[in-house]
Amino acid sequence: ATPELEYGRMNIGSRPSKRKPSGGIESLRAIPWIFAWTQTRFHLPVWLGFGGAFRHAIQKDIKNLN
Repeated sequence: ATPELEYGRMNIGSRPSKRKPSGGIESLRAIPWIFAWTQTRFHLPVWLGFGGAFRHAIQKDIKNLN
């Protein structure tokens, strides 16, 4: 139920969605990339980095986690 083909035609940003028109997924800018994940209701980008941040918090200040 996600109109993915139409997203490519939408002008939703102040810049082009890709850095190079002929580029692949590597050339996507951050905002359209996050928007696409949000519209498919698959929130993987939300969790990226969570493990590292949690590990850092545990190692730095274990006393405050109790």
